[in-house]
This record gives sequence, structure tokens and C-alpha cells, in this order.
Amino acid sequence: MDRPAPLSFRELPRPAFGRAAPHADAPPRHHTRAERRYQRAARTAAELLPDLPEPGTAVHCLMLGTFDLAQVIAATVRRAPHCRHLRIATLCYSKRNVAELCGLLEPRPEPVPLALTLLVSVFFKEHNKDLHEWAVAELGQFPNVRVAAARSHCKVALFDLGENDGLVFEGSANLRTNKNREQLVAVRDRALHDWHAQWIDTLVSATDGPQER
Repeated sequence: MDRPAPLSFRELPRPAFGRAAPHADAPPRHHTRAERRYQRAARTAAELLPDLPEPGTAVHCLMLGTFDLAQVIAATVRRAPHCRHLRIATLCYSKRNVAELCGLLEPRPEPVPLALTLLVSVFFKEHNKDLHEWAVAELGQFPNVRVAAARSHCKVALFDLGENDGLVFEGSANLRTNKNREQLVAVRDRALHDWHAQWIDTLVSATDGPQER
């Protein structure tokens, strides 16, 4: 009597949630070399700030061109599930980094929904119209998202961690892939967070609408 073949759990599909759920029955995905490299970079980015700075302190870092600023931001948000609002001012961005932001905006198991404000240089918007329109459409699928372009060359990321708590990234890196050395300082200070948030929100509100559609 023939015995049935042993069950292989490797052949069972992995559960999928959120935006990935409609594609759960798709053929197995074969990761490219570039994707594997990006995942390795994400792990390295998470090691840049293994712990958030204590309130009232700052941490100075040097990025060596092996990962994106967006990957550091993503790792920080995942480390702070109570983060209420993420504000980013950048000269430019890449398609992959916009996808990284979309991943952060997926419904979270925590009770705190994440709002996003993205301020980009108007120069970048005018010279990358197709990319910008795509980014606005992708991010616009989520609630509490504002996207605007202004005459700005600032590179700042703000994490609203609560009524009296905030984290600020100030540095030279943009929201895109590069292989340059970039400096980054992470400051845990609510007053500094609110100062940056005020001018970013003022610039965003000065555009034609609360969100580009």
C-alpha cells in the first residue's frame, strides 16, 4: 500500500494583507538581485538608530551611501507605533521611496493612524511631472495625506510622537537612492519638532489645495 507523500509547508501560500491581498493567488514571486540588495540595505538602515534618542538628547550619524533615508524613516516609524504624523521635506524622491511611504500608511494594528505630509521642491515637480503625478495618485489613496511642492531645498523629517514628544531628522540626504555620504542628526525635542512643523504646514497650506490630486 502506497503511503501519501509528506505535506510540504513550503508549497502553501503565505498569508497576504492590505494592498498585497488581491495578489495572494498570483504565481510565486522571484526576487531580483536588486530587490535582495534593497532588503539588505533596509536591515542596515535599521541599525543606524537601533534605539530612539532619549528626550532632550541628539544623536549624530553618518550615512555611508549603502541605504536610503526612506529606509531609516521607515525603520523609525515601525519602532514608534505611537507616531501620529510624519512630515517630510525633501528636494526630490524616487519611485521606490514613495512605495516605502505607502507601506507605512497601510492600516496598522496599533490604534494610532498615521498622517503624512510630504513637501517637495517645485523644481523637482516641474522636471519630473509623470513621476510626481504617479506619487500623488499613489499616496492619495490613503487618508490624512498631504502632498505639496514649493521653492524649498530643505531636508527634514518630523515624527509626532505625542502631545509633548517629537523626533526630528535634519541632514543632507534626500528621499531617494544615492551612494554619497550624508550626515544626519536625530533630535528628540518637541519644541524643535513644532518649529519645523509650523513652516512646513504653512508652505503646504499656501499651495492651491490641501492636497495635490
